[in-house]
Amino acid sequence: MLRTDRAGILRADPPLLLCTLGLLVVGLLMVVSATFGVELHRGLYVKQAVSAAIGIVAMLLAARVPSRLYEAFAPVLYAVMLALLAVTLVAGHVGMGAQRWLGFGAFKFQPSEVAKITTIFLLARYLADRTRDLTRIRSILEAAAIVFAPAVLVLKEPDLGTALAFPALAAPMLFWAGLPFGYFLLLLLPMLGMFFAYSLAWGLFLGACFLGVLYVVKPRFTLTMLLVALYLAVAVVGPIAWNHLEDYQKERIVNFVNPEHDPMGTGYQLLQSKIAIGSGGPLGRGFMQGSQKRLAFLPQQHTDFIYSVVGEELGFWGAAGVLLLYFLWLVRGVSIAVRSRNRFASLMCIGIVGALSYHVCLNIWMTLGLAPVTGLPLPLLSYGGSSLILTLAEVGLLLGAAVREREF
Repeated sequence: MLRTDRAGILRADPPLLLCTLGLLVVGLLMVVSATFGVELHRGLYVKQAVSAAIGIVAMLLAARVPSRLYEAFAPVLYAVMLALLAVTLVAGHVGMGAQRWLGFGAFKFQPSEVAKITTIFLLARYLADRTRDLTRIRSILEAAAIVFAPAVLVLKEPDLGTALAFPALAAPMLFWAGLPFGYFLLLLLPMLGMFFAYSLAWGLFLGACFLGVLYVVKPRFTLTMLLVALYLAVAVVGPIAWNHLEDYQKERIVNFVNPEHDPMGTGYQLLQSKIAIGSGGPLGRGFMQGSQKRLAFLPQQHTDFIYSVVGEELGFWGAAGVLLLYFLWLVRGVSIAVRSRNRFASLMCIGIVGALSYHVCLNIWMTLGLAPVTGLPLPLLSYGGSSLILTLAEVGLLLGAAVREREF
């Protein structure tokens, strides 16, 4: 009989647990450094520590629930979260120009964070059926409906960065479930075309790639027509969607291309982030000694740009160490997926790794000027109760799958 007590959970995958605790400690220290002495942010590190404690409890609880229960209740959990996302659009709390939070009084949470997990559950349940042919239109459309229903609701908040997390977590799950690589590219290219809708040159390049892959793969006629229609729709809708983006979303994309065009305005965050990371040198300025942070030159330093504080205070080697911890963290997640004999649990693990990889890569690329500013938190490091608790719960799901890796 497999042990699923607390000791068994903690021994399920020691490297994953150690990487998680290491990142959690670094995150708490960086939040202390980024908020200490700032009147507006007084006490935030205490709230972060409380969230970390709650998150550890959530991690242990999530690990003790068998995967078959998540699979059984996936449709109910998914439906509840869609309802909460809809309620958020009507009666959610507004902050920084977005309506993303539900709660009462001081207690608030982001339903979009939980929605990622419930979407992973339902998609994993759908793809766990080995008889499902992922090259058929019906299968592709049904999987797409599971992913894009919550994504559209999150996009309406508006929260473009989190909305893109849903296709980002679905892509590796589809590939893991057996979608041929050529089909994977054919579905990916239209999404990239939407992202680069502001650029005619990029649109033409991606269109040429799409036609080339289509010629090589040669899918069924009906699927070919659907894919061509999808790409043409992206080509038409993309510029329209660009014109309907919020002004701040357009500015973020423009700043990504040329942050120097408004160095004292909308490009300020990105330029200050680069300065902070560059000023750290090989060994950094020391804990709580960052000048960009201390003099408040770097906005949102405790949330979106926490990695800039890491680079300035811990230097190149400290920032590289954090990257190594993230790499090992994600590799352990994939390792659990490989070892798991339960197809649902394996797909669930890959979905979690996909979602976390998206957050880690996009946030760090953002601070380095390699991606547009999206407002996504860096898992385990950025300040934010909902993100921290849900990330630790996802680690718990991975540990639970590791404990039961031999179960079918």
